[in-house]
Amino acid sequence: MLRRLAPGRLVVPVVAAGLLIAAVARAELSDAVVAAFRGKIVLTRAAVPEGATDKETIAKLKAAQLTELVGSSKGEGQEWRFHYTAFLKKTGNLALKVRYISGEKDGRLAAESPIPIPDVDDAALTGELSINERQGLERGKAYLLQLVNDKGEIVAKTSAIFK
Repeated sequence: MLRRLAPGRLVVPVVAAGLLIAAVARAELSDAVVAAFRGKIVLTRAAVPEGATDKETIAKLKAAQLTELVGSSKGEGQEWRFHYTAFLKKTGNLALKVRYISGEKDGRLAAESPIPIPDVDDAALTGELSINERQGLERGKAYLLQLVNDKGEIVAKTSAIFK
């Protein structure tokens, strides 16, 4: 269930039915902002409000971008919650998932998170993710986050240390 607050703003209720939470909304950003980040995922603590100009929006996203995600202890291990804005290299994707690839030499797949797609023509998606150690991540490790489409193509990526 999506609810519009103002033009370009959506609220997505999140229900934690399992260990993974994924909420997604359309990111209605200008072509200039999308072009500045094409192929990248920007990780932040919370949603970044748009600026008055494209230049200001780009600066806000760059300033809020995280390279380290600090988790919290939840029962049986560490949990990480973060906001993402993914700027896709390719639209028309029928399915998307985030792959967490170990930053070590083996480059093993540690976990995956499905990402809902509100509109296959969107060039940018924004939402919240939550993942924990029981799903395969390890505290203190670096991971490459790859947003992969239904054809196995990487349409956006970033890296982060999960502390």
